[in-house]
Formats: sequence, C-alpha cells, structure tokens
Amino acid sequence: MRRYFRPLHTIAIALLSAAGLSACNDGNSGPVDPNPTDDWVVVLSGDILGNRTLSADSIYVVTGFLEVQPGATLTIPAGTELISDLNTKGTIVTLRASGDQPSGRLVVNGTPAAPVTFQPGTEATAGSLSPAQVTSCSRGEGGGVILHGDAPINQAVGLSEGVSRPFGGDNPTDDSGNINYLVIVCGGVKVTPDNEINGLTLAGTGSGTGIHFVQAHLIADDGFEWFGGTTNADHLISSGNDDDGLDCDFGWAGTVQFAVVVQDRDLANRGFECDNDADGSALTPITAPNFWNVTWVGAGVLVANGDVNDGLFIRRNSAPVVRNAIVANFGNAGIVIDGSGSQAQATGGALALSNILFFQNKLLAPEAAAMQAASGCAAQNIGFRTSGAYAPAPPFTGGTTFLCADPNFGSVNLTDPINGTTPNLVPQAGSPALVAANAAQPTGSGIVDAGARYLGAFNAADWTAPWSAWVNAQ
Repeated sequence: MRRYFRPLHTIAIALLSAAGLSACNDGNSGPVDPNPTDDWVVVLSGDILGNRTLSADSIYVVTGFLEVQPGATLTIPAGTELISDLNTKGTIVTLRASGDQPSGRLVVNGTPAAPVTFQPGTEATAGSLSPAQVTSCSRGEGGGVILHGDAPINQAVGLSEGVSRPFGGDNPTDDSGNINYLVIVCGGVKVTPDNEINGLTLAGTGSGTGIHFVQAHLIADDGFEWFGGTTNADHLISSGNDDDGLDCDFGWAGTVQFAVVVQDRDLANRGFECDNDADGSALTPITAPNFWNVTWVGAGVLVANGDVNDGLFIRRNSAPVVRNAIVANFGNAGIVIDGSGSQAQATGGALALSNILFFQNKLLAPEAAAMQAASGCAAQNIGFRTSGAYAPAPPFTGGTTFLCADPNFGSVNLTDPINGTTPNLVPQAGSPALVAANAAQPTGSGIVDAGARYLGAFNAADWTAPWSAWVNAQ
C-alpha cells in the first residue's frame, strides 16, 4: 500500500472544513467531509457550480450523483484517487447545456504513470487503502461516469440510463470535457431494476469532447456506451464487463481508433452491440460510427450472461463501419447482422466491414449450423440473423479482406480471458495482423494515427501499460 505524506496546507484545509468552512471557495455545494476518517479524505456530493480543481494529495469519496452543472468544469489532476460510495451509488455526472450556459465539463488529466482511478468503497476504505493499487472488488458496487451533451441525437427527447438526465440538441461540437488516462473499476451499480450505470456513458456529447486512454473494468453493465452525438475516442479498454464491451445507439456518428475488448468467461454478453434505436427506425441521424484498429477477445463459451456470445452484434437499422480489426474467441459468430434494417444497410454499402482477422470463433449455437457448414472465412464468421436463425452473409465487396488465422498474441488465456493477469494482445513477429497489405489506410475524422496499417489495436508497443488494471472480481 502506498503511504501518504500530507503537507501542512492539506491539514489546514481539513481543519477549516471541520469548522464548517468551505475548503474551496469555488461556489460548489459539494462539501469537504467535516468528520473525515483521515485528514486527506474528502467527500464530494451535490452540485459543482463553478470551476473546481481537485488535488492528488487527497482521496475523494463521490457520494450520490455528483453533478457538474452547465457552465461549470470539474478538473481532476493526474494520480487522483476517487471512490464511488457503496451506499449512495457514487457517480460523476455532467449536465447538458442550458440557456446561455454550455454543457458541464469533466477534465481528467491522468498520465500513463499516474492515471486517475475510480472504484467503489467507503470513507473507511479511503482512509486505509490506496485505490491506485486497485484491489479485488465486485461488479456493480460502484457507479460510473456519465457525460450529457447537446449534440444531435435521433430522438425527440433523450433521458440517460441510470440518472435520467436529458441530453441531445443541435450543437455537433458540444464540449463536455476532456478525459485522459482514467480507470473505472467495479462500476455499473443498479439504480432501479434493469437500469444500471455503464462504465463511461457519452449521452449526446459532441466532437469537442475528448476521450483518450480510458479503461472500464469489471462493470455490471456495458463498458462504454454512446447515445447519439459526435464524440470521437481513442485507446479504450473494456474488460471483464457483464454486458457489452462497446454499445451505441440514438444516432452516434463518431470514430473510435484503438480499442481493446476482453470478455469474462462467466459474465459477458457481446463484444459490440449497435442499434439505431430500440424500434429499429429510420430516424436520422442513423447510428453510423467508425471503428478502426480494434481487438475483440470473446468469452469463448456459448452463453456467458443470458445471450449467445456473438462478437459484433449489429442490428435495428444501424450502419457502423469496422476496419482493421481482430475478432477472436467468441462462443458463436464473429459478426452478426441482425434483422432486415441493418441487413439492408449492409447490402446497400452503408454498413461496411473490411480488413478483419477472425480466430477461433466457435459457432456453438444450434441456429448457426448453416454457417458451420459453409466454406470460406467470411461465410463462417459473418452471419445474417433472421428470426433467430443464422445464415452466411452475402459477400462483401469493395476491396474487403477477411482472414482466418492465428493473430499470435503475446499472451492471453483464451479459456479464461479475465483471470487476474494482464494479457499481452500485441501480435508477435510473423503475425498476419502486422502485414500492411492486409490492412486499410485509416482515414476520416477522429483518426489519431493515419499510419496504423495493421489489424487490431497494437503494432509493436502495448499502449495499455502501465496504467491499466486487470484484477479479478471478488
């Protein structure tokens, strides 16, 4: 456990708050706990009304829904440790623009050597344990992070999961903050039945919102979910989560470059799930994100959490584009295009798949017999699903490359992918994933590395080290 040495000014702040005074004259109603377990434990609750910057010298217990109001900014410096209060579902929330006030902003300034961590606990936990060395915990004990913006969505009204706050508007460049090197562990608390908080939710946030190097680990719902908006993201890790690794809805039109999804053998749903909306409507904007350089590693069993363990499950008239990917170890199909809406998007060319390496996707569902009997890599890994039955998808055209081969990962336990050890998903020398001719040139808005002519999230360097956490669940 890391020991803390608190400077005199921190002790003075604790004494001020014990006397009923605010430690930060920033107009916030979130008080410093007047009776902390230790003098560096600070309770955050209520509203952030002005601009507030936290200190890495303190551990912060987020109590209830901590709401960054329109026009306000909450800044969290590198190395700051936050705890989601077990009893009150501690969650960080930014609110959508209102009147002449822009959307509330969350700024996380973590670094590879000093990420910001957010895991469940109590004041007593904060006083005795450093969550920077993330320990074993249980999914769903803590909350998560939810950003609400006023970028376009395809619904008249958007209310977020978990906290039911409004989102969406007509500002595609909405700025709801900038997050760098944030690790969210054991979140996904259930607020009401069938209403959980994801690891990181981006609800109607715009292209001015930056999401870089974020891990959602052991979440009781989705790791990352986008509800409309135009936010781009890069270097994401979704690991050991109960539901989907990545999820999108309501007309999201951003780009993700570089992401890793690793599923738990016992608790996982799909590696990726995408809808236009719950009704599969033709409402615009159509959900049409771009994914480049993603590595998906499935649970490797037929059913891990109530649904068949398919890799990418594209449905309800959504039209994502996926290129330069690795899809491995799913208990059933690598990619499923479900229903007439998304199937029409695929045959019409709006839903595009290319330059994908498939490995050991097992086709265990009885409904996938037609794909098992088919010949060819694409036919055995990409299926059209109609009324529950799988059939090989029609051939994709336009310079596609689909490979069935071993990506030759450095090390990953495909029998038990989330086992408390850190996987090495960097393809080793000789891997077909590293052959430039097998990959496409990354292009378009949101691309952070146009030279990433390889399949999956890694070339030579492992960008998940040293900042990510891979602990087991309790």
